[in-house]
Amino acid sequence: MAKVKGTAVQSSLRYVRERFGEDSLTRVIEALPETDRSAFGHGVLASSWYGMDAFLRFMQEAERQLRAQEPDVIRKMGRASCEYGVTGVYKIFFRVGSPEFIISRAARVFSSYYDSGELRIAESGTKRVVAELAGLEGGAPQFCERIYGWMQRTLELAGAKNLRSAHSACVHRGDPACRFEGSWD
Repeated sequence: MAKVKGTAVQSSLRYVRERFGEDSLTRVIEALPETDRSAFGHGVLASSWYGMDAFLRFMQEAERQLRAQEPDVIRKMGRASCEYGVTGVYKIFFRVGSPEFIISRAARVFSSYYDSGELRIAESGTKRVVAELAGLEGGAPQFCERIYGWMQRTLELAGAKNLRSAHSACVHRGDPACRFEGSWD
């Protein structure tokens, strides 16, 4: 089964805690199967790898419990993940790189967080980019939505003004790969 790096899990837990409160995070975790509760409820280590299936169950449960308050909770979780990551080792790239430069590095960043799937830049030009994600083992629509939010915020933080974006194809809608498009002024 596919694995996800602890830093991605931590950012999702952090988002729920900061946006909805500690009680909401506790309720989401308590609704998970015992193995997930023990993995996520006792401190997630940034350098450890966790099962993608457990991560997806967390996102699905967060969406189930919190979407009435925040209809696009998973996309916002992905956006927050990007923001949290920018405060770390990738911060320098955002200071010196254009949106095209930053997103061209997305494939390397993706593979440092997930051990399954390939994110590649299918098209890149002045003020436009198309990324494709294929081969992810055990994905779910929530994962796609999280990546979509992450890519939106990545482009915005890199300087993309008036971003127009779309998740134009998805394996969960029968397409061979997920396709994320962005263009900006």
